[in-house]
Amino acid sequence: MFAPREAAVVLPIRLRERTTTRPRAGAARRLTGAATAALVAAVLAACGGGEPAGGPAGGSGSFAWGYPTMASSLDPHHAGQFDIIFLNPIYDTLLRTDENGEFVPGLATEWDLSEDGRTLELTLREGVQFSDGAPMDAEAVRASLEHARDPSASTAGDIDVIETVEALDPTRLRLTMSEPGAHVLGALATEAGMVISPNALAAPDLARQPVGAGPYRLVSYTNDEVRYEAWDGYWDPGSVKTDRLEMLGLRDDSARLRALQSGQLDAAYLRPSQIEQIRSGGMELISRPRTLIYAVMLNVARSGLGDENVRRALMQAIDRRSIDVNLQNDGCEPTVQPFIEGYWPHVPGLGDRPEAWFDPDRARQLLAEAGHGPANPLRLTITSTNISQYQTIAEALQDQFAAVGIEAELRVVESTQSTATVRAGDFDAYVGPIDVGRPDPTTFVADYYLAGGAGNPGGFDLPGGQELLTQARLSTDTAARQEPMRQLLESAFAAGPPVVPICAPDNVIGTGNGVTGVVIPPFGTYEFRAAQAAG
Repeated sequence: MFAPREAAVVLPIRLRERTTTRPRAGAARRLTGAATAALVAAVLAACGGGEPAGGPAGGSGSFAWGYPTMASSLDPHHAGQFDIIFLNPIYDTLLRTDENGEFVPGLATEWDLSEDGRTLELTLREGVQFSDGAPMDAEAVRASLEHARDPSASTAGDIDVIETVEALDPTRLRLTMSEPGAHVLGALATEAGMVISPNALAAPDLARQPVGAGPYRLVSYTNDEVRYEAWDGYWDPGSVKTDRLEMLGLRDDSARLRALQSGQLDAAYLRPSQIEQIRSGGMELISRPRTLIYAVMLNVARSGLGDENVRRALMQAIDRRSIDVNLQNDGCEPTVQPFIEGYWPHVPGLGDRPEAWFDPDRARQLLAEAGHGPANPLRLTITSTNISQYQTIAEALQDQFAAVGIEAELRVVESTQSTATVRAGDFDAYVGPIDVGRPDPTTFVADYYLAGGAGNPGGFDLPGGQELLTQARLSTDTAARQEPMRQLLESAFAAGPPVVPICAPDNVIGTGNGVTGVVIPPFGTYEFRAAQAAG
């Protein structure tokens, strides 16, 4: 029996209307149906539908992709937040999603979530093997899930409700959970659901020698580049259109654009500020919103950030529209809540409240109420990665904070250390991206708004928050999940949130002329198995 989940997977999108004044909820970017249906249909067509036709995988030629960071690990269960783009070619997931945001078969063909949300049974696709020839059976999946839920794993928090994983027979598994776990379905469609070969699990160098059941296998992995090749025996060979795939890490935005213009890259992740250069340079543009925000994460155990008036002051010290217009080319919708309009957890009317938006006078007043002023200024350090996009936002925030009397220093860390920096709590204020919909919206709340969360080293907590989280994870029905989630978000807003949203950026991809098959879903990661360079 299928147990489709309507939440937090693929989201319908309509590009937003822009405003020149402070954004209101009604003018913000919305998520709707038709455009995403077509988009995700392309994903599914690219990835194959139904049973495989058999035969060798791969098409012809090569495809080169440029990204602002490099993979920190190719072990999907010990990877950084944005390593998934480098993992997808190697690993298939247990579940996938369709144009309605419901699950469709991946390596699992059937699943059944019990009425109390505490038992999940999976039936696996038969005849699948890993790229090293090992069979992808229930025992292999069990071992991979045990690896994913190890306390040291980056995926552990996504599936920490799982108590036991049993291989019932070669094609069936049962997951038993300590509390309702509707969100686990989403995790099985992302990193936690990437199944690792038992041989690779037993080897000491999984992070650099990965083996999965995805369309490609690793050829080489350096500090600047990952190379892949298609392999014979992949279970869905018709979905793979290119023999060789290259992913290059180029931190500088201008360097990626130049590499695209020169033909070194077939496609590249770029910024809204580069849209006119893409168009004027004769390249092609793909620009769509996703479930990602730029935000300031606050460690409430440091630098006076435990005071809710200080957090509220920071919220009102940020001129989001200025950042959008001057740094993002009007391509990053200002927002004061994590979930954009049209996404089911979005709180209607929250963006209309004056206490949410830029008001430097009110920010100074709140700081004064917290005991800060000219004689005792709030001092903190703003940390960002060495990716130019986030450094420029951090610099803008430094100036905006100074205008209300906050003395802020800047600190830059390597992009590959971003996840470790946040989890270690080695920051006061951290500027960067958060994918609030992956693997599930409740994961964002658990990570950042409740004590013990992976992104909450300072121990921020909401009274009654755990009970509301449990309610939001009882069902796959978004209507049932919506009210407890909105209550959580309202409570965090009232308390001065430890994550202060700035804006929700459009994803901007530049491609060479004639490039086909690059797919950007609004939720999840990019698909390149069907990508083909011109000619």
